[in-house]
Amino acid sequence: MTVKGMIFNIAHYAVHDGPGIRTTVFLKGCPARCLWCCSPQSQSFAAERSLSGARIFGRELTAEELFAEVRRDAPFWRRSGGGVTLSGGEVMAQPDFAAVFLDLCRAHNVHTAIESCLFASLETATRIAERTDFIQFDLKAMEPSLHRRLTLLGNENILENAAALLRSDKPVLVRFPLIPGLNDTEENLRATGLFLEGARAGVSLEILRYHRMGVGLYEELGRRYPLPDVEPPTDYEYARAKEILSDYKIRVL
Repeated sequence: MTVKGMIFNIAHYAVHDGPGIRTTVFLKGCPARCLWCCSPQSQSFAAERSLSGARIFGRELTAEELFAEVRRDAPFWRRSGGGVTLSGGEVMAQPDFAAVFLDLCRAHNVHTAIESCLFASLETATRIAERTDFIQFDLKAMEPSLHRRLTLLGNENILENAAALLRSDKPVLVRFPLIPGLNDTEENLRATGLFLEGARAGVSLEILRYHRMGVGLYEELGRRYPLPDVEPPTDYEYARAKEILSDYKIRVL
């Protein structure tokens, strides 16, 4: 049976989504509702129209159709050591589509990466990870009740999947979104550093600065932005987070 997936964007010549120059495919649909999400059009699994009707977010296609689109960028991948990255939304929320597409890439010797929040069963996370050359995932909050308040999801399975990936031989980059007043407490930062150090000493952790670039998209979809009063972290707040995390045997970027 042909497997179809829902995507909402393809970014060509991406340089922050894995090694080399990449083509990043944004899958549509995510189980989380992170308060700071900058891509509200990524959350629903269905296609959506902007309020004016001028833009449609979301289109369905087969893995073969998607591969035919992205492979046009192959010359950039070959020259830079890049490839294709599946992002979201959430990759693991469309596991059958993602698995077939990743297998297609592997069959054509295309380097693959994923960006994920890891909210999935361990079986699904393992299934996708074993088909992927490079994995980037977020750790947003360590304490379950805080994680649920910030994303509407618990994090027990997220931490289980993160530990399994960190203990594997897969190349991994962990990302921590720094949201002032929400997840930047010393307690949460130290819990994050301790967890990573225990699972894979020396792992790379990238601190991502919260930003407000998605506000216009909420307006376009007729939705209220959840954090109207939160400002991006100051240089001091960013440096403080980096200093705390640097106490642990991890590589803070």
